[in-house]
Amino acid sequence: MLPTMEKVDRSKKDKPDNSKRTDLPNAHELFLTAIVADEDFETTLRILQGYCAMSPINVLTRKLTWEGPRTRTPAGIDAKFIKNQPPVKISQWSGLSAQLARQSYIMHLLYEVDRQSFGKVEGDHTPVFQGSQTLSLLDQRPGILRWNDLPDPTEITKSSNTRLADPGASRPVNTRLMFSIENHGLCSLMKMMNHRFVREMIQESNRYVHGDVVFELTRYLQFPVGENENPSIIRNELPNFESLTPFDSENKWILTAFTIVTKGDDPDQMKKGMDQLVAIKDDFEGCFDFKVLDRHIFDTRVKF
Repeated sequence: MLPTMEKVDRSKKDKPDNSKRTDLPNAHELFLTAIVADEDFETTLRILQGYCAMSPINVLTRKLTWEGPRTRTPAGIDAKFIKNQPPVKISQWSGLSAQLARQSYIMHLLYEVDRQSFGKVEGDHTPVFQGSQTLSLLDQRPGILRWNDLPDPTEITKSSNTRLADPGASRPVNTRLMFSIENHGLCSLMKMMNHRFVREMIQESNRYVHGDVVFELTRYLQFPVGENENPSIIRNELPNFESLTPFDSENKWILTAFTIVTKGDDPDQMKKGMDQLVAIKDDFEGCFDFKVLDRHIFDTRVKF
């Protein structure tokens, strides 16, 4: 048994750390998080409306969760698929493929919907079963594939790959490498990569923009009891919106302030993004308790 474990450990060490490759896209999301009680929801909307000088944009999103294959040698994305993409997207798909070849992850597909989509059949009522060749109706419309890496450690050490601060300092915000790619046929792509459909929830967000910073006040809604009995089915229709129930028993909302830094390996851009979020935190001191959360809360790596 020991030689086998040594072989596994050695193979993991020999894998290249694609997060440090300068030829790949390196966009980072910087964010802070606060929890808002349901009774404070309306007040929070008014405060953000005044701060951002805009009315909230209400966004409803179907959020489909997919789990990567339980293997230590994932294959990434098929090279033929990447080659057939528009030139402007090839670097994004290549960068994502490099990450997926290093480690299996949990990823999400996001599809915006409106209130009129609930309680209405979208075309043919044909459920999509995991492993079948039947295509989801969602494949016919554009969606967003969202991949997030494990956030960077908040404590900066001598071995940290950063020039942002001296060892021993703390990052004032959460930071993580991310990919967000819009495309058709994403459900079929996930199956082609041997990813398993796990569940679907409705994400309800109220969005504000303030300069480079986006605020999202979000809660998650689950389908009625009995609707989730077979998680391998991707729905081609949605129940009435009123039948959805909050995933959180206390109906708490998550307030996120975030900004996207397109060149996460540029210390000046990263510092600018961090400074913007720190200023936001200071502006709302005593109003919202924005925090840097334990990075493992956001861990998307597949464990087996």
